[in-house]
Amino acid sequence: MSERTESFPALSEGSRAALVRLLVHGPASRADLARRLRLSPASLTRIVRTLEDSGLVVESETTVPQRMGRPSQAMEVNVDAVHLVGIKLLAGEINLVRTDMRSTVLGHRTIPLQTVPLDPAIDRITEAILAEVAVDPAVGAVGISLAGPVDPSSDMVTHSPFLGWEDVPLARLVSERTGLPTVIENDVRALTAAEHWFGAAAGATDFVLVTIGAGIGCGVVIGDRLVDGNTGGAGQIGHLPITPSGPLCERGHRGCARSYLASSAMVGQASMALHRPDLTYAELVSLAHQGERVASRVVRDAGYALGTLIGLVTAITAPSKVIISGEGVTMVPLVMDVVQERASEVEHWAVPDVPIEIAEFGFVEWARGAAVIALQQLLEAAISPA
Repeated sequence: MSERTESFPALSEGSRAALVRLLVHGPASRADLARRLRLSPASLTRIVRTLEDSGLVVESETTVPQRMGRPSQAMEVNVDAVHLVGIKLLAGEINLVRTDMRSTVLGHRTIPLQTVPLDPAIDRITEAILAEVAVDPAVGAVGISLAGPVDPSSDMVTHSPFLGWEDVPLARLVSERTGLPTVIENDVRALTAAEHWFGAAAGATDFVLVTIGAGIGCGVVIGDRLVDGNTGGAGQIGHLPITPSGPLCERGHRGCARSYLASSAMVGQASMALHRPDLTYAELVSLAHQGERVASRVVRDAGYALGTLIGLVTAITAPSKVIISGEGVTMVPLVMDVVQERASEVEHWAVPDVPIEIAEFGFVEWARGAAVIALQQLLEAAISPA
């Protein structure tokens, strides 16, 4: 993140841990917080007092039961202490949300965007952010997500074929023009962060998110931390080989995951066989649901590819669960049996089958993930040196 916002209070490691616990798991008593964080009552009291004084934590109107004695007053996060702006950048559009600290969407807009030339595009992005600040002065940080490898420790978009950008210091440019701390992240990892704290994997310390649709992506959380990899390259699974004799992808790989599983590839195969050049992905899924033979074969092949990917990733990371999401997720219920069977074949025989879940998807989730990344980086940047 480019800089620490002056309005956000400094945190100790302990106060950050307490704040995150309350954010992810909801209201808790002081006794429960102390037990969960393995802190003495005196240490927890100091931490809570600091968080209360800074306006980040307040007493809840509800009480929580205790193991012994009377119910205790709960503490909860003041979710309006700071608001976040999250942006998912597309080739022709800014998908923007404004959220509170628990990722509740307070506002959502889509704004047309021409990404080339660069300066007008950056102006358009910053104007959209400043418009949110004008109506909500509580905005304290910005997160921006985009497809492809992104190094979150850098402010640079090194290569984005979808946007037509090379070596663009996006975070710095936006931060300089808005005065707000700004961070960039891969879109799938940002979505994984949102699922980790506030979605289908809330509270899980080890899980995998696989997204399918226009692209194929993977986010991994191990030991309660999102995996970025070297220079942000983790999770690029779209071109892993599935079969040696499958269709070609746009980069000339035969039988890779994208050639079977990307929505455009699936539609292309079916439309050619059915002589329907105007076929859409929704129509393809509908035809498969009705039992049409070509559509059913295309979707089942995609399910086989998805199961292979899930088996490979789980064999390496040993997650507690796998979540499937993305704009192409509507086809998964039709072939979940294929996905599970193939994943079991690829996973190690001695490891219990990993549960596979489907998370409903809306395009607002991409931007919401970017807002969660902004929040996480804001909390990290707020930690004061010991």
